[in-house]
Amino acid sequence: MPTETPNGHFAAGQLRAALWVMHRLATSEGQPPEGDAFRGKKVPTKLLAAGLGSLMRNFQLARRQGGDRWKAAVEVFHEIPDFLQAELPATTMGSGEQIAFIAGYEKQLAAYREKFGALLG
Repeated sequence: MPTETPNGHFAAGQLRAALWVMHRLATSEGQPPEGDAFRGKKVPTKLLAAGLGSLMRNFQLARRQGGDRWKAAVEVFHEIPDFLQAELPATTMGSGEQIAFIAGYEKQLAAYREKFGALLG
């Protein structure tokens, strides 16, 4: 869980990591994108749209998985509002903004890997 209110790009990166983890806990499919996948002309709200759109479906699928997957999904789900405290940027990211987004993504993904290890593969 974040300890301070981050800027919008950093928080959007953290949210992107949380949404990927929710997908992984629900389906056991795929590998997380590398941070460099977010370089270039990208808009944070567009990077988040699919994950936000499938959040409840993934949450329900994780519930069906039960056990540790369900417990982890509940924990991640509870953290999502913290990432929404900062306004999610809806414009193309500049290089500094990309760095902040990637830093938030990588920091949060590393925290989830440490916390949930084997569940994320």
